[in-house]
Amino acid sequence: MKRLARNRLKSFSVDRLLRHALRHWDAQEGWRAVEVLQRRGSPALLARIETLSDSPRVRRRAVGMSIAAQLMRREHGRDVLFAEQQTQQLLLRGLSDPHHDVVRAAVAGLGQRPHGASVQGLLRLSTHPDSKMRWQVAVALGSYEEPEAIEGLIRLATDPSAEVRDWATFGLGSLRDDDTPEIRDALRLNLRDSDEDVRGEALVGLARRGDHGIVEVLITQLTPECHLYELDAAEALADPRLVEPLQALSRSAPPSWTAVWQAHLDEALAACSTQSVPVGTERSSAS
Repeated sequence: MKRLARNRLKSFSVDRLLRHALRHWDAQEGWRAVEVLQRRGSPALLARIETLSDSPRVRRRAVGMSIAAQLMRREHGRDVLFAEQQTQQLLLRGLSDPHHDVVRAAVAGLGQRPHGASVQGLLRLSTHPDSKMRWQVAVALGSYEEPEAIEGLIRLATDPSAEVRDWATFGLGSLRDDDTPEIRDALRLNLRDSDEDVRGEALVGLARRGDHGIVEVLITQLTPECHLYELDAAEALADPRLVEPLQALSRSAPPSWTAVWQAHLDEALAACSTQSVPVGTERSSAS
Protein backbone atom coordinates (compact mmCIF):
# COMPACT_ATOMS: atom_id res chain seq x y z
CA MET A 1 0.00 0.00 0.00
CA LYS A 2 2.81 2.44 0.88
CA ARG A 3 4.58 1.71 -2.39
CA LEU A 4 1.37 2.27 -4.34
CA ALA A 5 0.80 5.58 -2.59
CA ARG A 6 4.36 6.72 -3.28
CA ASN A 7 4.13 5.71 -6.94
CA ARG A 8 0.88 7.65 -7.25
CA LEU A 9 2.50 10.73 -5.75
CA LYS A 10 5.38 10.56 -8.22
CA SER A 11 2.97 11.58 -10.97
CA PHE A 12 1.97 14.76 -9.10
CA SER A 13 3.29 18.18 -10.08
CA VAL A 14 5.40 20.16 -7.59
CA ASP A 15 2.45 22.44 -6.83
CA ARG A 16 0.17 19.49 -6.14
CA LEU A 17 2.81 17.77 -3.99
CA LEU A 18 3.27 20.92 -1.92
CA ARG A 19 -0.47 21.23 -1.37
CA HIS A 20 -0.57 17.56 -0.39
CA ALA A 21 2.32 17.94 2.05
CA LEU A 22 0.72 20.98 3.70
CA ARG A 23 -2.75 19.46 3.90
CA HIS A 24 -1.54 16.13 5.35
CA TRP A 25 1.39 17.40 7.40
CA ASP A 26 0.52 15.31 10.46
CA ALA A 27 -0.02 12.07 8.50
CA GLN A 28 2.03 9.61 6.46
CA GLU A 29 0.53 11.01 3.26
CA GLY A 30 2.18 14.34 3.97
CA TRP A 31 5.57 12.78 4.62
CA ARG A 32 5.36 10.73 1.44
CA ALA A 33 4.77 13.93 -0.51
CA VAL A 34 7.79 15.50 1.19
CA GLU A 35 9.92 12.47 0.26
CA VAL A 36 8.95 12.79 -3.40
CA LEU A 37 9.70 16.52 -3.35
CA GLN A 38 13.10 15.86 -1.79
CA ARG A 39 14.08 14.01 -4.98
CA ARG A 40 13.09 16.85 -7.30
CA GLY A 41 15.82 19.35 -6.58
CA SER A 42 15.79 22.31 -8.97
CA PRO A 43 16.31 26.09 -8.79
CA ALA A 44 12.54 26.55 -9.03
CA LEU A 45 11.83 24.20 -6.12
CA LEU A 46 14.61 25.79 -4.07
CA ALA A 47 12.91 29.16 -4.56
CA ARG A 48 9.62 27.66 -3.35
CA ILE A 49 11.36 26.22 -0.29
CA GLU A 50 12.86 29.61 0.54
CA THR A 51 9.42 31.20 0.28
CA LEU A 52 7.91 28.54 2.53
CA SER A 53 10.69 28.99 5.08
CA ASP A 54 9.93 32.71 5.34
CA SER A 55 6.18 32.20 5.74
CA PRO A 56 4.39 33.50 8.86
CA ARG A 57 2.62 30.12 9.04
CA VAL A 58 4.28 27.43 11.13
CA ARG A 59 3.24 24.52 8.94
CA ARG A 60 4.64 26.14 5.80
CA ARG A 61 7.97 26.82 7.48
CA ALA A 62 8.15 23.25 8.80
CA VAL A 63 7.39 21.78 5.36
CA GLY A 64 10.04 24.02 3.81
CA MET A 65 12.64 22.86 6.34
CA SER A 66 11.70 19.21 5.85
CA ILE A 67 12.13 19.37 2.08
CA ALA A 68 15.40 21.28 2.42
CA ALA A 69 16.70 18.61 4.81
CA GLN A 70 17.31 16.08 2.01
CA LEU A 71 16.94 18.01 -1.24
CA MET A 72 18.41 15.93 -4.08
CA ARG A 73 18.35 15.64 -7.81
CA ARG A 74 18.97 12.73 -10.15
CA GLU A 75 22.29 12.68 -11.98
CA HIS A 76 23.72 9.76 -13.95
CA GLY A 77 21.26 7.33 -12.41
CA ARG A 78 21.78 8.29 -8.76
CA ASP A 79 20.58 10.87 -6.26
CA VAL A 80 23.07 13.65 -5.46
CA LEU A 81 22.86 16.57 -3.05
CA PHE A 82 21.28 19.69 -4.49
CA ALA A 83 21.89 23.25 -3.27
CA GLU A 84 23.74 22.03 -0.18
CA GLN A 85 25.03 25.42 0.95
CA GLN A 86 21.74 27.23 0.39
CA THR A 87 19.74 24.60 2.25
CA GLN A 88 22.27 24.56 5.10
CA GLN A 89 21.75 28.29 5.56
CA LEU A 90 17.98 27.81 5.62
CA LEU A 91 18.32 25.05 8.21
CA LEU A 92 20.66 27.14 10.36
CA ARG A 93 18.04 29.89 10.44
CA GLY A 94 15.45 27.30 11.36
CA LEU A 95 17.29 26.55 14.62
CA SER A 96 16.17 29.98 15.87
CA ASP A 97 12.53 29.61 14.84
CA PRO A 98 10.03 30.32 17.65
CA HIS A 99 8.06 27.11 17.00
CA HIS A 100 9.42 23.71 18.04
CA ASP A 101 8.06 21.88 14.97
CA VAL A 102 10.14 24.08 12.69
CA VAL A 103 13.18 23.77 14.93
CA ARG A 104 12.88 19.98 15.02
CA ALA A 105 12.70 19.86 11.22
CA ALA A 106 15.80 22.05 11.03
CA VAL A 107 17.65 19.81 13.49
CA ALA A 108 16.78 16.76 11.40
CA GLY A 109 18.08 18.51 8.31
CA LEU A 110 21.35 19.50 9.95
CA GLY A 111 21.88 15.85 10.79
CA GLN A 112 21.61 15.11 7.06
CA ARG A 113 23.60 18.20 5.98
CA PRO A 114 26.02 18.87 8.85
CA HIS A 115 27.37 22.38 9.29
CA GLY A 116 29.86 23.30 12.00
CA ALA A 117 28.01 26.52 12.77
CA SER A 118 25.06 24.51 14.07
CA VAL A 119 26.91 22.64 16.83
CA GLN A 120 26.32 25.16 19.62
CA GLY A 121 22.66 25.49 18.68
CA LEU A 122 22.25 21.72 18.71
CA LEU A 123 23.93 21.50 22.11
CA ARG A 124 21.54 24.10 23.53
CA LEU A 125 18.63 22.02 22.27
CA SER A 126 20.06 18.87 23.88
CA THR A 127 18.46 20.01 27.15
CA HIS A 128 15.08 20.84 25.57
CA PRO A 129 12.11 19.68 27.71
CA ASP A 130 10.61 17.74 24.77
CA SER A 131 12.18 14.28 24.50
CA LYS A 132 11.39 14.20 20.76
CA MET A 133 13.59 17.26 20.30
CA ARG A 134 16.41 15.72 22.36
CA TRP A 135 16.11 12.51 20.33
CA GLN A 136 16.41 14.47 17.10
CA VAL A 137 19.49 16.22 18.48
CA ALA A 138 21.04 12.86 19.42
CA VAL A 139 20.47 11.61 15.88
CA ALA A 140 21.93 14.79 14.36
CA LEU A 141 25.03 14.93 16.57
CA GLY A 142 26.02 11.49 15.34
CA SER A 143 26.96 13.17 12.03
CA TYR A 144 29.40 15.65 13.59
CA GLU A 145 33.12 15.23 14.26
CA GLU A 146 33.54 18.24 16.55
CA PRO A 147 34.70 17.44 20.13
CA GLU A 148 31.71 19.39 21.44
CA ALA A 149 29.39 17.01 19.59
CA ILE A 150 30.99 14.06 21.36
CA GLU A 151 30.49 15.80 24.71
CA GLY A 152 26.84 16.35 23.82
CA LEU A 153 26.36 12.69 22.95
CA ILE A 154 27.98 11.65 26.22
CA ARG A 155 25.46 13.78 28.11
CA LEU A 156 22.54 12.48 26.05
CA ALA A 157 23.67 8.91 26.71
CA THR A 158 22.32 9.41 30.26
CA ASP A 159 19.08 11.12 29.17
CA PRO A 160 15.85 10.20 31.03
CA SER A 161 14.39 8.92 27.73
CA ALA A 162 15.50 5.42 26.68
CA GLU A 163 15.11 6.33 22.99
CA VAL A 164 17.44 9.29 23.42
CA ARG A 165 19.99 7.19 25.31
CA ASP A 166 19.77 4.53 22.60
CA TRP A 167 20.61 6.92 19.77
CA ALA A 168 23.27 8.76 21.74
CA THR A 169 24.95 5.47 22.63
CA PHE A 170 24.74 4.34 18.99
CA GLY A 171 26.26 7.66 17.90
CA LEU A 172 29.13 7.28 20.35
CA GLY A 173 29.73 3.59 19.84
CA SER A 174 29.12 2.89 16.16
CA LEU A 175 28.94 6.13 14.17
CA ARG A 176 32.45 7.26 15.08
CA ASP A 177 35.84 5.70 15.65
CA ASP A 178 37.05 8.09 18.38
CA ASP A 179 38.41 6.15 21.33
CA THR A 180 38.82 8.21 24.48
CA PRO A 181 38.50 7.38 28.19
CA GLU A 182 35.36 9.53 28.32
CA ILE A 183 33.68 7.62 25.49
CA ARG A 184 34.60 4.27 27.00
CA ASP A 185 33.33 5.37 30.42
CA ALA A 186 29.99 6.40 28.88
CA LEU A 187 29.69 3.08 27.05
CA ARG A 188 30.63 1.07 30.14
CA LEU A 189 28.06 2.92 32.19
CA ASN A 190 25.37 2.00 29.67
CA LEU A 191 26.23 -1.70 29.86
CA ARG A 192 24.07 -1.57 32.98
CA ASP A 193 21.23 0.46 31.45
CA SER A 194 17.63 -0.62 32.06
CA ASP A 195 16.94 -0.65 28.29
CA GLU A 196 18.18 -3.64 26.28
CA ASP A 197 18.85 -1.59 23.14
CA VAL A 198 21.00 0.86 25.07
CA ARG A 199 22.93 -2.03 26.62
CA GLY A 200 23.36 -3.61 23.20
CA GLU A 201 24.69 -0.44 21.58
CA ALA A 202 27.12 0.03 24.47
CA LEU A 203 28.35 -3.54 24.05
CA VAL A 204 28.95 -3.11 20.31
CA GLY A 205 30.68 0.23 20.86
CA LEU A 206 33.13 -1.24 23.36
CA ALA A 207 33.78 -4.25 21.13
CA ARG A 208 34.59 -1.97 18.20
CA ARG A 209 37.23 -0.35 20.41
CA GLY A 210 38.83 -3.66 21.29
CA ASP A 211 37.77 -3.59 24.93
CA HIS A 212 38.32 -7.22 25.90
CA GLY A 213 36.96 -6.48 29.36
CA ILE A 214 33.50 -7.24 27.95
CA VAL A 215 34.33 -10.88 27.18
CA GLU A 216 32.76 -12.15 30.39
CA VAL A 217 29.63 -10.11 29.71
CA LEU A 218 29.39 -11.60 26.24
CA ILE A 219 29.93 -15.16 27.46
CA THR A 220 26.94 -14.84 29.81
CA GLN A 221 24.75 -13.23 27.13
CA LEU A 222 25.48 -15.53 24.17
CA THR A 223 22.37 -17.63 24.68
CA PRO A 224 19.45 -18.53 22.37
CA GLU A 225 17.71 -15.44 23.78
CA CYS A 226 20.50 -13.07 22.72
CA HIS A 227 20.11 -10.24 20.23
CA LEU A 228 22.12 -9.34 17.15
CA TYR A 229 24.02 -6.89 19.35
CA GLU A 230 25.86 -9.72 21.08
CA LEU A 231 26.74 -11.42 17.80
CA ASP A 232 27.95 -8.18 16.25
CA ALA A 233 30.00 -7.42 19.37
CA ALA A 234 31.56 -10.89 19.27
CA GLU A 235 32.52 -10.42 15.62
CA ALA A 236 34.03 -6.98 16.27
CA LEU A 237 35.96 -8.14 19.33
CA ALA A 238 37.21 -11.33 17.62
CA ASP A 239 38.29 -12.92 20.90
CA PRO A 240 39.00 -16.69 20.78
CA ARG A 241 37.50 -17.11 24.27
CA LEU A 242 34.13 -16.59 22.58
CA VAL A 243 34.50 -19.56 20.22
CA GLU A 244 33.14 -22.09 22.70
CA PRO A 245 30.00 -20.14 23.68
CA LEU A 246 29.38 -19.31 20.02
CA GLN A 247 29.68 -22.97 19.05
CA ALA A 248 27.30 -23.90 21.85
CA LEU A 249 24.90 -21.25 20.60
CA SER A 250 25.14 -22.65 17.08
CA ARG A 251 24.19 -26.12 18.34
CA SER A 252 21.23 -24.81 20.35
CA ALA A 253 19.96 -22.16 17.93
CA PRO A 254 16.13 -22.20 17.97
CA PRO A 255 14.16 -22.89 14.75
CA SER A 256 12.85 -19.32 14.89
CA TRP A 257 16.29 -17.96 14.02
CA THR A 258 16.37 -16.49 10.53
CA ALA A 259 19.09 -16.74 7.91
CA VAL A 260 20.21 -13.26 8.97
CA TRP A 261 20.81 -14.42 12.53
CA GLN A 262 22.68 -17.49 11.34
CA ALA A 263 24.85 -15.36 9.06
CA HIS A 264 25.77 -13.06 11.96
CA LEU A 265 26.59 -16.07 14.12
CA ASP A 266 28.77 -17.61 11.39
CA GLU A 267 30.62 -14.31 10.92
CA ALA A 268 31.22 -13.98 14.66
CA LEU A 269 32.54 -17.55 14.84
CA ALA A 270 34.85 -17.00 11.88
CA ALA A 271 36.26 -13.80 13.38
CA CYS A 272 36.86 -15.33 16.81
CA SER A 273 38.40 -18.51 15.39
CA THR A 274 41.23 -16.67 13.63
CA GLN A 275 42.59 -14.69 16.59
CA SER A 276 44.95 -15.47 19.45
CA VAL A 277 44.15 -14.67 23.08
CA PRO A 278 44.99 -10.99 23.67
CA VAL A 279 47.71 -10.15 26.18
CA GLY A 280 46.83 -7.98 29.17
CA THR A 281 43.10 -7.94 28.55
CA GLU A 282 41.01 -5.41 30.46
CA ARG A 283 38.39 -6.45 32.98
CA SER A 284 36.97 -3.09 34.00
CA SER A 285 34.03 -3.14 31.59
CA ALA A 286 32.37 -6.12 33.20
CA SER A 287 32.54 -4.66 36.68
